[in-house]
Amino acid sequence: MERAEKDRNLRVVAASHFMTGLFSSMTQAVWQPFVLSLGAPMSTLGLLESLGGGRGVVTALIQPIGGWLSDRLGRKPFIVLGSLAGFLAICFYVLAAISVDWRWLLPGIILLGAGLVSRPAVHSLIAESTPASRRAMAYSILMVAWIAPGIFAPTLGGFIADRWGFTPVFLSRLGLEGLRLLLLLLLLKESLNEASGVVSWGELKGVLVRMVWPPKELRGLYWALTVDVFVWGLGSALIFGMLSESYGFTTVQLGVMSGLFSAVWAITQLPIGKLVDRCGCKPFLVLSEAMGIFLLAGWLFSKSFVAFAALHAYFGLLAATWVPAQQALLANSVPAKQRGEAVGRLSAFRGLFSFPAPYIGGLLYDRFGFQAPILANLVGTVVALVTIIVMVKELTPAESTPPA
Repeated sequence: MERAEKDRNLRVVAASHFMTGLFSSMTQAVWQPFVLSLGAPMSTLGLLESLGGGRGVVTALIQPIGGWLSDRLGRKPFIVLGSLAGFLAICFYVLAAISVDWRWLLPGIILLGAGLVSRPAVHSLIAESTPASRRAMAYSILMVAWIAPGIFAPTLGGFIADRWGFTPVFLSRLGLEGLRLLLLLLLLKESLNEASGVVSWGELKGVLVRMVWPPKELRGLYWALTVDVFVWGLGSALIFGMLSESYGFTTVQLGVMSGLFSAVWAITQLPIGKLVDRCGCKPFLVLSEAMGIFLLAGWLFSKSFVAFAALHAYFGLLAATWVPAQQALLANSVPAKQRGEAVGRLSAFRGLFSFPAPYIGGLLYDRFGFQAPILANLVGTVVALVTIIVMVKELTPAESTPPA
């Protein structure tokens, strides 16, 4: 691809990220109270998160396949396919809201998880368009585009839900999902010039086997990130639902919390991205995990909205230190032609071992109350921190493979 086409693709992806951030943050604060309002217990909410949420098993299984295929067939088809799956998922959410039946959420959450088939392709497109020495900054810019709407959209979504119910919130998201799909179909250009267009289904079997067998040079990173995503799935994955049920937080209050989280993340992401490029990725993974211990201790002993709002703002700083460091470390550690599969394999490995965590957290809540899943999350975070310190190794930008 020519430089101008790469820049155009990055702008299209940035616009797509902005729209994704707008509609996902609008529903973020209301999603868990919405599920509980349909009569589902906390363990069922955990089950839904375990199926198709960011930590879900569907998400885990689909990404290595999507990444491997995108290395051979190109990036655009899978980015578009992911957007289409998201659109169809929200159709089922609307049905659940209209019928007041949480069972419609099952096909919806599965489709939403399947929509992350696009994640390896997007991650690879960004890496292919920037040199290794500036990848953390590139990921940070796109992350800001995704985060920025979260400053105001969650409060708006919570206000709409409190005033008119959950259905208008998901109808709004459905319209935005449709606009994003059109944007990608009409303006995104293929970025993988060397796509072979040849798919060997025999090789695909090998991809499925490799999901549970991390590459030797990245074994430490795989296990460290898997421990991290499992322990955070126990408590933080259900925090809005637990706050609404235990302390009666409204969707507007949850929206304000989410907005504070996004505001801090957006403000700090670009300077932290620059620091990651200069200082390396591992120190920021360690810093983020260590900061998580103080966050969870605060959750454990707080009960007021003001305290949880302040802690959620602090949570945004953890995300800003974690996300670009993780993404750049992986991108710098694999050859360009294998990057899509590498992103998918890591996501699959983490998901296959961690997907039960939200369900376990929900069971802990149903049995012992609010503090049980948070305490489990806290103890696990200490283990994750030690795992990162001991097991994660890092390539310098000079050692990494340049993008295609």
